[in-house]
Amino acid sequence: MMQLQKIQNNTPKLPELVMRSLIEAIEKGQIQVGAELPSERELAEKLGVGRGSLRECLAILEFLGAIESKGYRKAVVRDANYIQKALSFIQISVKSDTQDDFNEFRKVNEIAIAALACERATEADLAAMAEALVRMEAHPEDPSADVDFHDALAVASHNTMLAGTIHLVNSMIADLRNRYMEMPDFARVALESHHAIYRAVKERNIPVAQAEMKHHLEIVDEFRATYMH
Repeated sequence: MMQLQKIQNNTPKLPELVMRSLIEAIEKGQIQVGAELPSERELAEKLGVGRGSLRECLAILEFLGAIESKGYRKAVVRDANYIQKALSFIQISVKSDTQDDFNEFRKVNEIAIAALACERATEADLAAMAEALVRMEAHPEDPSADVDFHDALAVASHNTMLAGTIHLVNSMIADLRNRYMEMPDFARVALESHHAIYRAVKERNIPVAQAEMKHHLEIVDEFRATYMH
């Protein structure tokens, strides 16, 4: 029987903890490379996490190529060493001493995404961004709408590598976004900035969209410098 260490569900870093549990099980030979994982329900029960959180973790692993879908189940296709390297990538991305590098990475990619979205966004893409803005306004304390806006913008670039990378990044910094939402006035300022990005993309104005995205990420930098040091 597959043995997995139950996760203490009092921490936001579930992607890291799920991968740790899987690595340990693979290293002990409890999960063989090529073996199918249990169903989501069974796996969530074994790990002691919610199925929604588990799906997010599995999505990260699948994007990184550590697991693959095989019919209705997912199978481990990489060894523990590979998953450990993926885990190291996630750990590096959320360390405070690498935040400048991480934010620089976002600026390079998301400014480019804003330009591509101006050229390629469909009406469905614009509708997805608009829906995320409505949710941000209705529930300013909930970071998921912020995540969905950036995901929708990346999808609107119609570049699968950029869209996949941004989705992965958003998954990795979910706990960091929660901390931003607790900062005084951040939700209001971020909402205004997101609206400005959306308007520029809708108007197909590439220079303005790039400038607004740059401004948005500078706002994030300013709040981090003020409240996280």
